[in-house]
Amino acid sequence: MFRPGEKSLAIETRLKTVRKVRVYEEIVSQITSLILNGELKMGDKLPSERELGERFGVGRNSVREATRALESANLVETRQGEGTFIVAGPDSLVPVLSASISGDESGIHLLFEARRVLEPQIAALAAKRATPEELEELGRILESQRIEVDAGRNGIEEDTLFHLTLAKAAKNEFLLKLLRTLLESLRERREESIREQSDRIRSHETHLVILGALRAKNEGGATASMLSHLIEIEGGETDGDFSPETGAE
Repeated sequence: MFRPGEKSLAIETRLKTVRKVRVYEEIVSQITSLILNGELKMGDKLPSERELGERFGVGRNSVREATRALESANLVETRQGEGTFIVAGPDSLVPVLSASISGDESGIHLLFEARRVLEPQIAALAAKRATPEELEELGRILESQRIEVDAGRNGIEEDTLFHLTLAKAAKNEFLLKLLRTLLESLRERREESIREQSDRIRSHETHLVILGALRAKNEGGATASMLSHLIEIEGGETDGDFSPETGAE
């Protein structure tokens, strides 16, 4: 028999703390995209902290955090008295990523961070380029994931297939190769992130939101929903050495 408050309690157990998207991650995402599409080349010098802050409309603390993240991923190098320079190109990003892979927490953190930088941009490209057939395939994959989750299984194979099929829809072989490397390297941690049934259900639900943005050809919505999905599902790995964005200088 239903008792007052039971439904409310059930809903409360599914609610999670809302996490803010950090400003520095958006800066990292934009700079990485410029490297990937060749607009920023090896040896190019980035504008100063002050200039970047003005262009992005953010404080210098956010620019510093973004620079630290890019340096950790071996994408830029800061030279005393000279400035910050691009030290990786599109063809070198996969070897750079592979070299950074390690079993310790710092290596895992870098991989999660790289995924949060790349996949929102992949989602934006897919929103623009996906064919009706590819969208139908993504829908079938999510239906298979729902069946797996309803049966009490983690649905990790369907999860992986969804992200790789989405990357194929972006029509960029390099990004697909890079994402496959990331997903394979993080397989064990990804399984841990959906150990609980509530996390599996939420993962499937957020996949549906992403697919909705793709179907609407909403590039901004696809970017935002993918980043939100990754932060929520893999949120335990976002803290690392970086402090939350406060907006204060």
